[in-house]
Amino acid sequence: MTIVISFVLLFGNLQKTYPWVAWCLMVLPYMLLLSEKKFGKAFKGIAWLIVALILEKCAVYFSFSGLLASVALFFSIIVLRMLPGIVMGEYSLLTTSMSDLVTSLQKMKLPDALIIPISVMFRFFYTVKEDYQQVTEAMYLHGLVGRRFFRQPLRMIEYRFVPLLLCLSRTADDVAISATTRGMVVGQKRSTISNTKLRILDYVLILAMLAVLVLNFWSQYA
Repeated sequence: MTIVISFVLLFGNLQKTYPWVAWCLMVLPYMLLLSEKKFGKAFKGIAWLIVALILEKCAVYFSFSGLLASVALFFSIIVLRMLPGIVMGEYSLLTTSMSDLVTSLQKMKLPDALIIPISVMFRFFYTVKEDYQQVTEAMYLHGLVGRRFFRQPLRMIEYRFVPLLLCLSRTADDVAISATTRGMVVGQKRSTISNTKLRILDYVLILAMLAVLVLNFWSQYA
């Protein structure tokens, strides 16, 4: 779903021929966030969609000046075409545990040489997010907030990126060791308590994404 939504919306063929399908794809990630009770992110994303649509219509019908129209159209393209795919990827990360991910990839018969780097990469990104939040909180305690950036830019950059780089170096080693201790070795079967399987809703969504791809190619080449 992440790949299909990103691919279809970015090329923009459906927006011209089947706009209602494109709008369903734009709203779908935020509806899924609502189902997981991520109300803040979902309502904020829907609000950005409405603002982007209004700016796009205003730029077309009211004939903004050159620079203003370019900024409005650029913002609308980012929000309407790129942001839904990013939000869908974020939803996938939020709702998928590493155990379920590894088990699913193994059931798909992917090689261990691919599964292990993917699992390590996902764990690394999650840990980086936690480290970044801790660095930001430490800067806040020292009074290094955003409004002081223009007064002390070098200090802000140093206090944010130097600790983060040190944390990244340590995190990379910890994540690699974690993968080994979890029994992830190339060529050896790994036991798991995860019981992943496709359900009716999964098949419905897979068929829906295939239908969207067919409509996309039909609108482009028909």
